[in-house]
Amino acid sequence: MRFLIRILLLLMLGLAYFPASGFSAEFLRPALRIGFTDTEGCIWQDKRLLYQGTAYEFIEALSTYLNRRTAYTSGTMEENLLRLKSGSIDIIILPDGPMTSRSTDPIPANLPAGTISVPLGESLGWLLLDENRAEMAPQISAAVKTIAEVNPFFRHDLLEKYHSTGLKLKLTPEEQAYLTTHPVIRTMISPRQAPYAYWENGEPRGVIADVIKRVESDLNIKLEVIPEESQQTMMEHLTNGDIDMVMDFYTDYNWAKAHNADLTFPYLTLNYVSVMRKDRPLPAAPVVACARTHFYTHQFIERMFPTEQLRYYVDVADCMAAVNRGEADITFVKSITAQSDIFQGNYYNLYTNGNVMFSHQVSMAIRDTADPILIRILNKEVTHINPRDITSIINREVYQVQAQDTLQSIIYRNPFLTLGFAVGILLLIIIGLLIFLRLRHNYTQELWQQANLVNSVGMYNIHWFTNELPNAIAYYNEARKKGELFVLIISAQRMAFLKEVYGSKLFAESVKASMQTVTRKLPWILRYGLSAEITHVYMLCRKPTGLTLRQAAEQVEKNARTVVINGIPTSFTYYIGLCPVPRQEDIDASLLMDNAMMARNEIIGTNQTIGIFNSVMHDELLHHQQIELYMEKGLAEGEFQIHLQAKYDLATREICGAEALIRWQSPELGFLMPNHFINLFERNGFVLKLDYFVLEEVCKILSERLKNKLPVVPISVNQSGLHISERGYLSSMQTIADRYKLPRKLVELELTETSFIDFTTKKENESALQITRRLKSMGFSLSMDDFCTGYSSIAMLRNLPMDIMKIDRSMLLSAENSERSLTILKQVIQMGRSLNMRVLVEGIETDAQERLLKAAGCHVGQGYLFAHPVPMEQFFAQLDKNAKK
Repeated sequence: MRFLIRILLLLMLGLAYFPASGFSAEFLRPALRIGFTDTEGCIWQDKRLLYQGTAYEFIEALSTYLNRRTAYTSGTMEENLLRLKSGSIDIIILPDGPMTSRSTDPIPANLPAGTISVPLGESLGWLLLDENRAEMAPQISAAVKTIAEVNPFFRHDLLEKYHSTGLKLKLTPEEQAYLTTHPVIRTMISPRQAPYAYWENGEPRGVIADVIKRVESDLNIKLEVIPEESQQTMMEHLTNGDIDMVMDFYTDYNWAKAHNADLTFPYLTLNYVSVMRKDRPLPAAPVVACARTHFYTHQFIERMFPTEQLRYYVDVADCMAAVNRGEADITFVKSITAQSDIFQGNYYNLYTNGNVMFSHQVSMAIRDTADPILIRILNKEVTHINPRDITSIINREVYQVQAQDTLQSIIYRNPFLTLGFAVGILLLIIIGLLIFLRLRHNYTQELWQQANLVNSVGMYNIHWFTNELPNAIAYYNEARKKGELFVLIISAQRMAFLKEVYGSKLFAESVKASMQTVTRKLPWILRYGLSAEITHVYMLCRKPTGLTLRQAAEQVEKNARTVVINGIPTSFTYYIGLCPVPRQEDIDASLLMDNAMMARNEIIGTNQTIGIFNSVMHDELLHHQQIELYMEKGLAEGEFQIHLQAKYDLATREICGAEALIRWQSPELGFLMPNHFINLFERNGFVLKLDYFVLEEVCKILSERLKNKLPVVPISVNQSGLHISERGYLSSMQTIADRYKLPRKLVELELTETSFIDFTTKKENESALQITRRLKSMGFSLSMDDFCTGYSSIAMLRNLPMDIMKIDRSMLLSAENSERSLTILKQVIQMGRSLNMRVLVEGIETDAQERLLKAAGCHVGQGYLFAHPVPMEQFFAQLDKNAKK
């Protein structure tokens, strides 16, 4: 007996260590026995005895989460219920009824007695279990939930696979009455895009025209298609309300709002492919031909390529012609029109590789003043049209257009094959592309987030705040009438220093946490928006009872003062500007924000931290508006004058350079020094034009003097910090350098350390380094202006290849009165010399200052001790006089 027991134990151990794969699988995964009744769409066996259907595929996926293998038994419901009661099967598949819009349906109607149900999901059906063996129900429910969490789109994919038919068209009496009273709808379609949409013999043709016929047939109305020759004028008609509808409008709600339109559900997906030349490879930086007024140009192409690579044309046909002529290297067209565009135009040197570059959906656009019932009717029609019908329309129209190709194009495309075979291949390619590619991105949501959120912290931005401000003020109208509303702007002091010390990511997270704390503690902060650079926050506030505006601002400052950074409480100081919201006047959100910003700017550089907008600031704002009114005229009519202030070699007292300074002699405003307008121009961007003007004038006079063999010296010109983010800046500078071809380092660019570069991210650091290197490669030398006045001096020295260090006058004045400051000045000068930089100190006014700087080892000086700024003619006259000596 013991021998037999040992033999059995050995056999069991052998089976445990050396199992057959099939036996192991059977042992580890018990069977899930399933009863079903053949139901088309839910579960059935095809001619090959393979199972199909939404419920079948879902249960197969479900079984892996239940760790079961499946076994199916076919029969009627009565037979399956008997099997369930007898225990020969574990569950019964109960098909869903007609597809419904209800999001939940807890149990099927007429639930058989003695059973419980577990829903698989809307339109997938239920599983019936014996109520005496209900222990599997929670396991199945948990597995269904897990599948929904892992792949939320799985159910949708199954339904699309097995239920891709249109819904029945059911119109309400109200909707039918509307169609009866509005039998004609004025419509336009995109022109010149065969076979997508085009005109032939005065009639609309193509895919969109066929969809129009289908809509007319289903709704028993007339869509009166009005001819138009360009996309731009068609969009203008829609925007102006001249027509009722555009049949093929890009599915983008922001685009629709911009043209005063509402959208239906999308009914078509368009894929776009590239068209290039065969006779040359695509360059690394290709020139792209773009249709100016088309949505996809702005949505996709302008984001894919830099501005300097884009060339704009009226429509797609002009873009194709531009690539064929060699004016551009590439353009993008609809995949269904690409081959037709090439061969109808006889562009045999062009080709498309068929790779889809981007896609978008197409809807019908209705002018927003139309009765909303029309949108509801058309939405029903869109869901009624079978997607397969759309595919058939596309295939038919593509074939018809290609059948009209010239004999020359047919021979060129098919030298060895018959026309029928070529058309068949083309249709297969198009069908394959349509099946293979689908639109997977929600463009509307993405656009909204980009426009209204600071993505790095997930907070509303200034754009959102500007749009929301009038609505919020209207909502709190009672508080406004009482004079309790005000707009506040808050920004941390020493911003560049804080970002450099803590890092931009950590700084951004701390700002977000601080704002959450402040708004939680101060419920009277009604709305707020953060700048994209995370430098300041605008708020709409309601003045608390018993507090003045200043006291309310002090509450904000107090609650935002302590910021926890990386677990360490850190004290921040702020500048705050306030502007009360008028009680009665019309609301201009931008003006209120500008007023608050002006109040903040007024206190920068003082010992105050809170500024409130008042009448003096209002007068200054009016003065600024006057300056802005005449600035373009002043630049166009030569009112801006360039003066040069000489730079002197401290060792020889000879002129070794000059700085270009701007003056404005305005007939309307009088003579203005830079301190009256430069800060304003920095804010409104006009300083960019002024910088280019000064640079051009300096390059022009230097070029003329070189041609006339007259003496020249290096001249420095200021460059605003706005240039670093200006599109096409390097291209413009290269154009100027190529135009004058001056000797290297004859023109110096002064980059102000406190305004030109604020190191906020590694990307901006790299961008600044790339820009400075490119400028040096063009022949410009680079000067670090106002050195030692900001917080990023060492960072600029470390990161940027500067040639000249220009130390601010404040450092010199400090060194005169403090041994400590003198030591720092000497060390800074020595540091510049050790970095092979020329060191210049500005603001020298006394002989004692000159002697101090010479003793410290400074190269070059600038100031009233040597020369005042003078007009260019006077400066060069003195330079010529010195040369003759």
